[in-house]
Amino acid sequence: MPRSLPDALSTVPHRTDVPFSRLTTLGVGGICRWLFEPVSEAQAQGFVRACAREGMAFRILGGGSNLVVLGDIQVPVLRLDLPRELRREGLELTAPASHGHIALALAAAKAGLSGLEFASGIPGSVGGAVRMNAGAYGREWVDVLARYRFLTPAGDLIEKAPEPGEFEYRRSWLTGGQMILSATVRLAEGDPLRIQAQVSENREKRGTSQPLSSRNAGCIFKNPPGRSAGRLIDEAGLKGLKVGDAEVSPEHGNFLVNRGKASGEDFLELMERVRAAVLERHGVSLEAEVEIWREGSASGRGLPGIPC
Repeated sequence: MPRSLPDALSTVPHRTDVPFSRLTTLGVGGICRWLFEPVSEAQAQGFVRACAREGMAFRILGGGSNLVVLGDIQVPVLRLDLPRELRREGLELTAPASHGHIALALAAAKAGLSGLEFASGIPGSVGGAVRMNAGAYGREWVDVLARYRFLTPAGDLIEKAPEPGEFEYRRSWLTGGQMILSATVRLAEGDPLRIQAQVSENREKRGTSQPLSSRNAGCIFKNPPGRSAGRLIDEAGLKGLKVGDAEVSPEHGNFLVNRGKASGEDFLELMERVRAAVLERHGVSLEAEVEIWREGSASGRGLPGIPC
């Protein structure tokens, strides 16, 4: 990326040399050389089309809660800053991709709309949650997703309903520069007090079983089919294992926490140690749920990832 911007990009709100420690919940990483923050869909579309014309790669950032960054990132990073406004039509709620995920679940509960209770303790952005098909308590986003709007790597705007095979456990087809702009959920009417009670119960469960007071990136590994990654890590005796200030949480084995000055490299090494120990103990190969960014680790106009 040159020190000066192409004219088409310079009109999009942006900052330079932003530490990733301010952009991620884990608090690690080097410098984000260029951070673009469009405040409208038109600005986002203009950014993507300009990058396509210039043959310029970029990365997409959501709430930064599902991300480990290694070192500096020189290519442009786009983080939507759309107005956090919800639109309701009957039993449907539409939220911009930059809307807080937990905030959406709380708003639905307050409105007496049931279906997003599972999401009430999952941090990050709506765009990131759709991108990774976030879920908990046996429910996931595709269960309530009615429609979504997104930009292709060429900058074309598409709105569509989810189709079979597009969303799977903690993954979707929305990679390679597909940028989510908004999502519409279809919910059910319910008793606001009952829904809010369920939301409170879910949040309390997460608060008592997960290290929410420490900087973390959420669950580090996906649950293997029929197994719990956290339980496998616990049974391997790995709680409390540390590399520098990166630690396997004593509260929940599938959470790695930053005890102060951990680096992305510390977390990567700790992940590899955990993976190796679980493979040796249980014969199970854990797959990372978090995304790992390093300069030059992907190619193409739009690089994978909208970490939630």
